[in-house]
Amino acid sequence: MKEEIKILLVDDHELVRRGLRRVLELEEDMKVVGDCANADESLFHVEMLSPDIVLMDVKMPGLNGIEATRRLKEKRPACKVIMLTLYDEYFLESIEAGADNYILKDAKCAELAQAIRQTYHSRAPLQEPGVSGEELDLVISPPADTVQVMRFIAQMEKTLDACIPQTIGSQEQGTTVTVQLKFASLAVLLHKLRNIPDVAKVEEIKQHHLRAKTGFFNRLKGEPMVRIDSMPRKQVMVTLK
Repeated sequence: MKEEIKILLVDDHELVRRGLRRVLELEEDMKVVGDCANADESLFHVEMLSPDIVLMDVKMPGLNGIEATRRLKEKRPACKVIMLTLYDEYFLESIEAGADNYILKDAKCAELAQAIRQTYHSRAPLQEPGVSGEELDLVISPPADTVQVMRFIAQMEKTLDACIPQTIGSQEQGTTVTVQLKFASLAVLLHKLRNIPDVAKVEEIKQHHLRAKTGFFNRLKGEPMVRIDSMPRKQVMVTLK
């Protein structure tokens, strides 16, 4: 018999809770252990029912889902919370509150089930609405100390679960790190970068204006590289402490 994922539903609309229950109980490895109509009740139900996953609505009367998530994660950090909402504007707040995933209510049933399994088994980071597999450049402002840059890259790989195909730059012009993210939006990227210990400041570069003509190392091969001036990637400026 498959291990059942215990799920608690939190939504102020009864029809939504009933619909979610019917959909999820069709999954052999999922069991809805309870549901509640407001965030205050959810904190009590989590203590009583010990769910593995809480599907948490964002906007509810009284205590909202984001604040409830923050309180829940403080008391029971092992309990995973998926924000389920009509709106993607609360994504960054949800991350800061400790949410483990973020799904829009217009998602397909199969997508919701997959997100629950991924979150339960911790196989994927927080889902960002509509964006996946993004590649971008992080531009580290000069002067670029090689040791400091390499330490930052190690911290970034761990924090972002990212692939770093190349790192190029110079002491005078700064360093550009190309990052491949499995699931990423600019909002979550900026938030996670700001939480890296060596980072002092992070901001999006609106226009491509940095030209790194010569490289002092290629992180993968240990060889100098030449950077093409114009790249169609998003760019983020990172200032290290």
